[in-house]
Amino acid sequence: MSTYDVAVAGGGPAGLSAAMYAGLRVPSTIVLEAEVFGGQLVDTYPTKPVSDFPAQETILSRELALRLAAQAEHFGAELREHRPVVHVGRGGSGGYLLRTGFRHDEAHALVLALMLERFCPRRLGIADEERYPGRGLTYRLPPLEEIEARRAVVVGGGDSALDAALSLREVTAVTVVRRRDGFRAFVHTQDRCADAGAGLVSDGEVVGLTGEDRVEAVVVKRTDGSLVHLPADLVLVSIGQVPELGGVRSWDLGLDGSHLEVDTAMRSRIPGVFAVGDYAAYPGKVRMIATAVTEGSTAAATAERYVQQMSSS
Repeated sequence: MSTYDVAVAGGGPAGLSAAMYAGLRVPSTIVLEAEVFGGQLVDTYPTKPVSDFPAQETILSRELALRLAAQAEHFGAELREHRPVVHVGRGGSGGYLLRTGFRHDEAHALVLALMLERFCPRRLGIADEERYPGRGLTYRLPPLEEIEARRAVVVGGGDSALDAALSLREVTAVTVVRRRDGFRAFVHTQDRCADAGAGLVSDGEVVGLTGEDRVEAVVVKRTDGSLVHLPADLVLVSIGQVPELGGVRSWDLGLDGSHLEVDTAMRSRIPGVFAVGDYAAYPGKVRMIATAVTEGSTAAATAERYVQQMSSS
């Protein structure tokens, strides 16, 4: 067992940023990631172009994730992939004991970054949805070089959905359907989609999929009650992620929800425990990669002060 000043649980943009800044501030930092570093940037949207990150006009999600991980490691953080944290409890010296499938480690301060072990893509919740995964229906943007589709339908109204549509426009014709009321994506992204020739359907909801062995069409119900069949041999559903919370609830920290309330310094109600990324909740939060980076740097600075106070007490 090793003891660290700061342990970061979760290796998405927020966790890697926390690790990078903690590496600059404290002698020892470790990051434990259940899958591969980058979180959703790699697992869900590896080929998605990111155009709203500072100083990068456009960068692929996977490339951004790899750069964040390399920078965290450059500043001294230990990075451990495929190490899901299965339990957290109180340590003997007032810190926290983290158990993975491989070992136990102890940390004076704990940063929870997307600390939900797994995220599952949100489903449409329509009849026959289970018939088509792998048969034209997907919840993650496939590698563009593997796409043979001639016409794609993207379901979703956020930036991730429209960015995926822009990527797909390189290889196929695309229609974007907002599942409920209007688009949430930045106006700039909507304009880019329109300029690229992608069809935007904002007044409908997907109510069905049709096809024999594979998806052949998407059934959309408009607000006036009429049904429209959109031909498609690729359907990408991008309407968010649903956390799996079973593991977190079993920890000895009293966590019981999909979010953890924090203050402006990323402090939770639990001494020495901080939250960043999707797991952190506070008034006025804006969900962007740039926000996650800011939260990570703030948590690292606050954790440094906490560790110093522990050492002097």
